[in-house]
Amino acid sequence: MADPNEPTIEMMFSFFEGLHRKGPGSEASTLKALALLNDMPPNPRVVDFGCGTGAASIPLAQNIDCEITAVEIHQPFLNELDHLAAQVGVGDRIKTLQVDMGKPTFSEDSFDVIWCEAAIYNVGFEHALRIWKPLLRSGGYVSASEVVWLTPEPPRKAREFWEAEYPSMATVDANVSMLSEAGFTPVDHFVLPSSDWEKYYGPLQQHVIDYRSSHADSRAAQSLADSLQEEIDLWKEYGDSFGYCFFVGRAN
Repeated sequence: MADPNEPTIEMMFSFFEGLHRKGPGSEASTLKALALLNDMPPNPRVVDFGCGTGAASIPLAQNIDCEITAVEIHQPFLNELDHLAAQVGVGDRIKTLQVDMGKPTFSEDSFDVIWCEAAIYNVGFEHALRIWKPLLRSGGYVSASEVVWLTPEPPRKAREFWEAEYPSMATVDANVSMLSEAGFTPVDHFVLPSSDWEKYYGPLQQHVIDYRSSHADSRAAQSLADSLQEEIDLWKEYGDSFGYCFFVGRAN
């Protein structure tokens, strides 16, 4: 029986409906990663797994002539993406689809590019690479940002937090090795700047404050706010020991 004092997945999704960016990143980092993709076919087919409300899908559609399938499990996110894409004139390039990114329903060789920003942890970096690779055409790319350790000896508090939240979190070098082992040739990688975290945590901090006030009588809501505040505070204190890194690989 579910604990009524613990936040549900539905509560988590509802909380993030008020935030455009669901994780660290920026349009500049998206375009930096995009620039690493060479020799793509005309009008490439792209799938953006864990697309949220289009923080990556929309800049991609604005900068290359492509067909994007934006995949998300939470339909309200997709509804917002459809609205935003239409507003900026790229609605014809983006098709939204409510699908579990960990259980993709696409045929093999469906895409030229697999994109995923700040969401691959939901499946696990290594596992996602293996289940997604068959979806790529020969020579296709995977481009994904993933939270990583930036030091071999992280502070105890940071280590304990991430061991509880994401025990398979690895170093940059380990993830590059996973790319190779999953059948990709590593193309390049880069660590996201701290400003990409600020673009996420700035709005998130205010949202946590507002959420606490508007859900003062809900223990589950307060628990959710507590966990997010802990994450924000951890980054402020130990953000030099972990970060997000963009990895780009090409299917062998």
